[in-house]
Amino acid sequence: MFDDLSNVTSQQMGKFSDTVRDQFGQSIVSDVFEPLLQDIFGLQQMAELFQARAAEIDQLTGELQSIGSMGHE
Repeated sequence: MFDDLSNVTSQQMGKFSDTVRDQFGQSIVSDVFEPLLQDIFGLQQMAELFQARAAEIDQLTGELQSIGSMGHE
């Protein structure tokens, strides 16, 4: 999900940068596009960490359920 967003944003930044002819246009690149890409990267890292933690929780839940069912036998 964030890969697509990052790619589209990078493409749009490239298209915009190709038309920049002054300092104001360059400030849009550095003040808007670049921070946006950094935010997207941070969200991507957070999503990956969340997925890893969710997998760990699922694994632990499964282990606890199997321990619990062994105790009731």
